[in-house]
Amino acid sequence: MNDSKINTYTYQVMPQDLDGKRHFRAVSLEMMLLNIAGKAAADRNFGAFKLIDNGGISWVLLKFAVEMSKMPSEDETLSISTWVEKVGSLLTTRNFEIHGQTGEIIGCATSEWAIIDLETRRPMNISVDNAIADCATGVKVPASLPGRLTVPEPDQNTPRHTVKVSYSDIDFNGHTNSMQYLQWMLDAYPIEKIYDRKISRLEIIYVKEVLYGETVDVYYKDCDDDITLFAVKAADGSDCVRAKITWKQL
Repeated sequence: MNDSKINTYTYQVMPQDLDGKRHFRAVSLEMMLLNIAGKAAADRNFGAFKLIDNGGISWVLLKFAVEMSKMPSEDETLSISTWVEKVGSLLTTRNFEIHGQTGEIIGCATSEWAIIDLETRRPMNISVDNAIADCATGVKVPASLPGRLTVPEPDQNTPRHTVKVSYSDIDFNGHTNSMQYLQWMLDAYPIEKIYDRKISRLEIIYVKEVLYGETVDVYYKDCDDDITLFAVKAADGSDCVRAKITWKQL
């Protein structure tokens, strides 16, 4: 890979990244990677704030997947490399490689993004900025983007967690922050099942944006000991977000 097209950053694991068992939170993992994606785009001169200020358009995340062989430890300093894999007319793929403190690869991730007009909420042609296409490397990571995640329809026995979207859920694009959905999903899930296992693969598909004041229901279904499916559904029953977690026992 052309090293000039890679951005590398360090991340120090902080106490707020740890849960009640001092395990690295999955939400902190996604937050770390998405914040680094934003930083890398800004350092390449096509960050969200530049797009918003110059044209009223912004980046939105459509798909995200991360695979971890080992979760970060408390006080660990990580090194995360990120690059653009490919750029199409409406979609672009950004990848990540996560290195532990001793330099070993402990995880990788991939993500798919679009640019939308913030007024119409419609997708825009990514070629509005040549700097984006110039960064494409063609280099993949072992983690693949989520395929079609089929989440079983809930019935009266399906566990449900109801959320009313509030101020703290909303990001600078005016809709629910991408990371907040994962927080809702894990808040809906039994804590003892989270404490006893670690996430080896997380897949999320963002189907429809959720806005301030809306109410959503979060459902989950354990398919077996290792796989859990999640859905965030709007009041009309339509899917807003679908997700799948593959677990490993600690």
